[in-house]
Order: sequence, then structure tokens, then C-alpha cells
Amino acid sequence: MIDEASSTPTALPDGVLFGTVDRYNFARGHLLKIDLNGNFVAAYPFGWDSTPAVYAHGGTYSIVIKDNHYEATAYCGAQGNPVCTARAPGPFYITQLDANLNVEWQFQSTTIDANHPNGYEWCVNAPAIDSNGVVYANSEDGNLFAINQGGTLKQKIFQQLAIGAAYTPASIGGDGKIYSQNDGHLYVVGN
Repeated sequence: MIDEASSTPTALPDGVLFGTVDRYNFARGHLLKIDLNGNFVAAYPFGWDSTPAVYAHGGTYSIVIKDNHYEATAYCGAQGNPVCTARAPGPFYITQLDANLNVEWQFQSTTIDANHPNGYEWCVNAPAIDSNGVVYANSEDGNLFAINQGGTLKQKIFQQLAIGAAYTPASIGGDGKIYSQNDGHLYVVGN
């Protein structure tokens, strides 16, 4: 593990999740699930700079993470990897996993333009989930997204375009407002 990541371990009813980085899968890292006895249980092939959110429902839980597919050429020749296949950046998803780290649904970045034909990166290191299961996450396109269970867009609000923005968390305050940071500015959304 390296100390460049902004991921934080996430407690589960039956263990812990931890996002880590690696170079062999285009620097996407892995999300690791460890049980209460410290045994490896499962992995999902994305974990770099991602602190998962947990949504409890129906006697079980789901896990929500950003799921970015990075440009491969940035890692060609790096870290002792002299050979790799170039790949354009994207697609970029918010992904909900079940308790066994299987995909339940994905919401793909919806902002497409000439410079971002596969969408914009999710610049959130920790999404937030309200009691109805609505997921909140900010994107490099400058929007804060509200995503329904099942992976459909509920709403989005433009904050500020933030290309190369820091990975920051979205949070829900005790007042029910959504707190998000984009391009160094704190935004508060809600009534």
C-alpha cells in the first residue's frame, strides 16, 4: 500500500472494506473486503482513492463507490511496467455493489463533450447516501449528482467546473443538507 491514496477503511456489520492502489490494472486499484476475523473475503477491481459508502436495507447492505477507468498511457513505462496497451480514459461510473462485492447497478457519467468523449471522472472519494438510498456524488464536470437506487438520475446541480479537482467527500448534515466541495469551494445544497 502507498500513502498517496485518500481512501479510508469502512466498517461493515460483517467486516471492513479498504480501497487500495495497484498498477497492473491501469492503476484502478482494488476494493478489499476483510471479515471480522481478518480473513480476505472478496475484491472488486476498483479501489483507488475511494472510501465506500454503505446503504443498509432489507436486512442486508449495499456498497457504493466511484468506479473510474483511467487512461492507460499515463502508467505505461511507470513503476517498472515498460509494456502496456494504451487506452482512452473512461467510462466513469458510480457503482453499487452487494455485500459480496457483485455489481447491483451502475450510473455512468452523463456529461460528454469533445474533450471527454467517455464522460468526466467522478471526483469524489466518499459518496453520501440518504435514508431513501439516494446517492450523492460530485463530478469533474462541476455537478453534484443525486442518483436513485437502480442507477437513474434524480437530479443534478452545477457547482463549478473543476478539471483535475481533488477527490473530496460528499456529506449529509444533521440538517438534511448535502455538503460538497468542488474546486476548493464548499457548497451546501438543500432547504
